[in-house]
Amino acid sequence: MSAARVAVLADSTLDGDSRAHRVAAAAAGAGYEVTLIGRAHPSSRADPAPAPPGVRVLRVPVAETLHRHRRRRPRPGVRWPLAYRSEETYDHRNARLTAQAALIATRTAELGVVHRPLPLQAAARTGHAGAHLVQALRRGWTAARSAQFRAAVRARAEPGGPLDDAVTALTRLLLGKNAWRRLDPLLLDLETAYGPVLDELRPHLVHALGHGTLGVAVRAAYRSEGAGHRIEVVWDAFTRRPASRRPAAAQSAHERAYASLADGVVTVADSYAEQLRKRHALPVTPVVALNAPPYEPRPRREPGVREACRLAPEIPLLVHSGSVAASRGLLTVVEALPQLYDLHAAFVVPDPAHPDVLALTARAAQLGVARRLHVLPYVPPAAIPAFLASADIGVLPVHPLPDRQLALPTRYFEYAHARLPVVVSDIRAMSAATLELGIGEVFRARSTPDFVRAVGAVLTNPRRYRKAYDRPDTLRQWSWQTQSVPLLDLYARLFGPGRNRG
Repeated sequence: MSAARVAVLADSTLDGDSRAHRVAAAAAGAGYEVTLIGRAHPSSRADPAPAPPGVRVLRVPVAETLHRHRRRRPRPGVRWPLAYRSEETYDHRNARLTAQAALIATRTAELGVVHRPLPLQAAARTGHAGAHLVQALRRGWTAARSAQFRAAVRARAEPGGPLDDAVTALTRLLLGKNAWRRLDPLLLDLETAYGPVLDELRPHLVHALGHGTLGVAVRAAYRSEGAGHRIEVVWDAFTRRPASRRPAAAQSAHERAYASLADGVVTVADSYAEQLRKRHALPVTPVVALNAPPYEPRPRREPGVREACRLAPEIPLLVHSGSVAASRGLLTVVEALPQLYDLHAAFVVPDPAHPDVLALTARAAQLGVARRLHVLPYVPPAAIPAFLASADIGVLPVHPLPDRQLALPTRYFEYAHARLPVVVSDIRAMSAATLELGIGEVFRARSTPDFVRAVGAVLTNPRRYRKAYDRPDTLRQWSWQTQSVPLLDLYARLFGPGRNRG
């Protein structure tokens, strides 16, 4: 009998998606025929993260046509009545204004160099003065409409405020669990991109990572079963929830529509598993599999973050690995650098050219510490702990959003497997684990002075915090070797004995 086919489906470009890589590697190691499916990178990068051994990778272009339509045609309405109705009109009017300005500038120069009889010269300059006046009026009118168009685009990209919230509430009331189709068209873009790939692949099981791919997997399973081929769907539910009401409402509706249709549910924390069971009336509590790195008794020592920053061993270095959105709290780190003297900070980020990264480096320059802030690109998920190990401290200064209180984040486990002392904000799960194990210090979120205190305490006696890692039981429990066992058990239960794998 041939091996069962497993598709691991992710709404990411896969390069920094450690969960997708670890799930695919575990399935391949268990003997399944695994295909890892993610987004094609928007740029023509030639160095994507390598696939786990035995895993085929498909990178699918996601056009986001429906999602981007909200920005191209932002529906100005009563708030921005003068705004252009589409991006094409906005671009056309501004390009036309620029071209007209060039023609007027040319005419001005021509009138100054071309000799004409005085009456003709006077008439020409009078007419040209009128053209200047018309151009000034056009420029003011275009500027006003352009400003309103940009405001409308920003509002569509980041919905919020009483009117948007009222529209969201009305949409939820009228459409119920189908409201996601209206509130988040990106979910339909994922269907048009990934749906045909799953139809052609005909897997026996789809492991859908996050809520965005859940509906795609369930709908593919329905189509496949209608053609006589059964697909099991495993939903890997993350704790992340959007901060604004519209995307949060879309996610909630999408989960309510499809969560109960999944054949199995996996998540990353016991507390969140219980929440999911109650919220979606699941027949069994979801399986818990922490997103932890593989355990290595002797961590690899190889060129890593310190060498990438070109720092000598005696120079103190803290590291943060992950995205740099404002809620990640990295501004606290930057503003602490002037008070931490010779300490250097390294941010390992998915996109070093991202506007949020540039804002942090600009702030570091204002504070006179730009030379002590290093921005580095992601490394492959399998190499993260070894890459981070040469730092002195791993930091997680995140702000206290509700979804972050439930589970230890992936980066926390990666710092632990790098045997790094940690400095973390007072998020419930992180602070409890840090204080219980004695592997670091906790500070008040958003408090720069308290962050400075916590970092200073770790640098004063780093051996005290590293000593906690001498007990291997914690790291073995926080390892993918241990955490993948219940996941693979779930796969085995879903397939069952004698499962037809045609």
